[in-house]
Amino acid sequence: MADNYLVSVHEAHEAIRRTVKAGKIVEVDIADAFGYVLAQTVKSPLPSPLFDNSAMDGYAFRFDDYKKGKGVYITGEASAGKNYTGRLKSGEAIRIFTGAAIPDGADTVVMQERIFLKENQLLVRDDKLAKGANIRKAGSQIKKGDVAVEKGSLLNPGSVSFIAALGVARVKVFNLPDVAIIVTGDELVGPGKKLKAGQIFESNSVALNAMLRTDGIRNVKIYNANDTFESTRKVFQKAFGRHDFVLFTGGISEGDYDFVGKVMAAERIKTLFYKVKQKPGKPLYFGSKSGKYIFGLPGNPASVLSCYYEYVRPALQDFQSNTQRTSLILHLPLSKSYSKKSGLTHFLKGYTDFRTVLPLPGQESFNVRSFVEANCFIMLGEATEIINEGDIVEVHMI
Repeated sequence: MADNYLVSVHEAHEAIRRTVKAGKIVEVDIADAFGYVLAQTVKSPLPSPLFDNSAMDGYAFRFDDYKKGKGVYITGEASAGKNYTGRLKSGEAIRIFTGAAIPDGADTVVMQERIFLKENQLLVRDDKLAKGANIRKAGSQIKKGDVAVEKGSLLNPGSVSFIAALGVARVKVFNLPDVAIIVTGDELVGPGKKLKAGQIFESNSVALNAMLRTDGIRNVKIYNANDTFESTRKVFQKAFGRHDFVLFTGGISEGDYDFVGKVMAAERIKTLFYKVKQKPGKPLYFGSKSGKYIFGLPGNPASVLSCYYEYVRPALQDFQSNTQRTSLILHLPLSKSYSKKSGLTHFLKGYTDFRTVLPLPGQESFNVRSFVEANCFIMLGEATEIINEGDIVEVHMI
């Protein structure tokens, strides 16, 4: 089975891109929309600002009165939410505060630091004051009917704030995926528990959950399967019935106690690939069925992290129709020479200051310590054997 599904890194990426389709469209409150991708184009139902208003605390009046040296007297006040009633006549001014509506008859605001008062008369000391100064004009940010945020936009704090400010309470978005993490391995126990002979602490689910949360995925459930065909299949059936994505950790090779591939065959999952010509993470499975997606990740912690960043994350983004969260790829000079055998693409844990990039020590697939410092992968192609200091390499930010 494995030989028929051995693919290159490029072929693996293309298989994911071809296979994963956008999930369901749902409607959510704008207050809960952060991190979703818009499934509609939001047009403004009103102009913004809705009315001419003051950009600062000061005084509103007719500019021509000031230019002609005419005495201007304060006749009232306006603050945000409390309009001045009536129309300003020539020679009149009002005290005005930030956000307050500009009254009829006024066309200029002078900031309060640029005036002084003499017997209720406003005297302006601002040689640079121009007509229309310090007024936010109605519709100057957006006009009614104009596009506020395009379909396909990832909703960040700025975009949800803008949409809410237009009075839009609910928006259609591509739903976030439900994700199951299935941990395999009889030797694994949770952190904090007492180890018996031959046991190790399980960290892959912790790492995956952290990465999913970083990527805005909120619905995650962790399952555990024993190293038997029956247990692996039963747990998978339960997870597959409830979730959009199933992520196995471990059990993906072809040893006597690796059952993920056998269960996928028994469940008639369409296998897109089963091995990738890469290091770390050569035993990597990807399959699909009924609009749901399965990844079989290696058991070694560094391989899990590497495969998540390179393959799982893009699949989750495709499910959300998210084209704005793709990983940043740079081309930078290597700060230290590196050699490898040809035949596999290598993803080296690296650190970059955005001028050069350094391969970190501890590149083994079990070694996760270097991820504490790593902020990128250095991608070296299959045919590459020696990269010298100063050579330009492809850098994937993580």
